[in-house]
Amino acid sequence: MSTDDDRGLSRRTTIDLRLHLLDRQIHDRDGVPLGVVDDVEIEMPDNGPPRVSALLTGRALFYRLIGGGPHVSELDRISIDRVRSIDVRVVIDDRQEDLELAWPERWVRDHIVGRIPGSGGR
Repeated sequence: MSTDDDRGLSRRTTIDLRLHLLDRQIHDRDGVPLGVVDDVEIEMPDNGPPRVSALLTGRALFYRLIGGGPHVSELDRISIDRVRSIDVRVVIDDRQEDLELAWPERWVRDHIVGRIPGSGGR
């Protein structure tokens, strides 16, 4: 994994959203998978070009399977300022435990998987 500085790229690198960002896996700074980039939030400044302000992730796969799409309020927002690198995967500066978007996994771990004998649960 390399950061923008390692590759000599600036934080203002132009990318193709469909090719380089959408459906990429998101990992925390420890390499733990968090989900995929389902959509992006675009900022439209008055005196400059549009820019990506946030990555949106959530349960969009469910909607792809049954049709339709999630309302934007159902997606979790990761500020673009928290993105460490965009490569084969998107790496963010946060840890999974510190993010609200990891609550479903924590709930399943604590309330379901943790009760299975031999799971090593609490």
